[in-house]
Amino acid sequence: MNRKESYRNRIEIIAVLCVLITLMGPLYFIYHIKSNMAGCIMGAVCLFFDGMIWLVHRTDERYIREIVTELSELLDTLLELEEREIFSDIQDTMLSKLQSNVTKLIRRMRHQNEMSRREQERMKGIISDLSHQLKTPLANLKMYCRFLQNDDLSEKQYKDYLNALCLSVDRLNFLSENMIKISRLETGLINLKCRRNCVDETVLEAVKDIYSKACREGCEIIYQGEKGVMAEYDASWTREAVFNLLDNAIKYSDHSLDKKILLNVRKLGIFVEISVEDRNGSIPEKEQSNIFKRFYRGERSSGREGVGIGLYLTREIVLREGGYVRVKAVENGNRFSIFLRY
Repeated sequence: MNRKESYRNRIEIIAVLCVLITLMGPLYFIYHIKSNMAGCIMGAVCLFFDGMIWLVHRTDERYIREIVTELSELLDTLLELEEREIFSDIQDTMLSKLQSNVTKLIRRMRHQNEMSRREQERMKGIISDLSHQLKTPLANLKMYCRFLQNDDLSEKQYKDYLNALCLSVDRLNFLSENMIKISRLETGLINLKCRRNCVDETVLEAVKDIYSKACREGCEIIYQGEKGVMAEYDASWTREAVFNLLDNAIKYSDHSLDKKILLNVRKLGIFVEISVEDRNGSIPEKEQSNIFKRFYRGERSSGREGVGIGLYLTREIVLREGGYVRVKAVENGNRFSIFLRY
């Protein structure tokens, strides 16, 4: 038996009892006490109480119907994710508390929907950017593979096409590796493990990774950092961030007369600064706010290797460590700085 049937049965029992009392009460006074007046009075009193019971029942039914209607409207607000005041917040009742909880749920669902929408937009952007960046190396691979199928190629042409093919493969490999790093960071597949580390040790490890490329390009990396400075960060990912700054400085040093790169570590209040200063010509101020965007290529990037991922990846790493990055124009160059929490 469900609650509705149980409720109706109780109402029917009460109604039957009221009818029996209303009939039996006056009859008892009339036939047993032999008083018609008392019987009439008893009948009137029973009818009065029957009427009161019926009135209370109708009032309760009307009140329950109104509450159910308002609860239905409250559920509509949940379905529509729209905040509306159905029950008064002034009165501290169970219904007002229920409304407050529904409002909190609506706000949480709105936030989750917004986060989901942003995630979808971000994924669309990544897919669009990735497909755009893959077009050129894939087209080059296809073109040079066709060239190499020609049996009439000279040895010089064969070597040239093979070198171009290798460059396209390297570019494709570089792009895929960095996109994997970015996607793992942005989707939360990797949680940075920040702990107290020695900054100069991490920086020097990044220098070791980039040293051979610096030698090939004729760049001299001059380290001027303070020793023993500690900060809160993930050592492996911060090494990647510093490597990207050094790689960026070396990449744009091809037309620079002074190929010295100044690498510095110093403590500044609650932060530790890791700076990479080049002599590659100052970046225009209008570009400084864009160079850390994904796949951004400035006016000076034409003809140079890279796809505009390194600085973006550096910023993402540092932001997730609770720090920030900054670029500042200096004499004949730029100073890229990473600020980590001390």
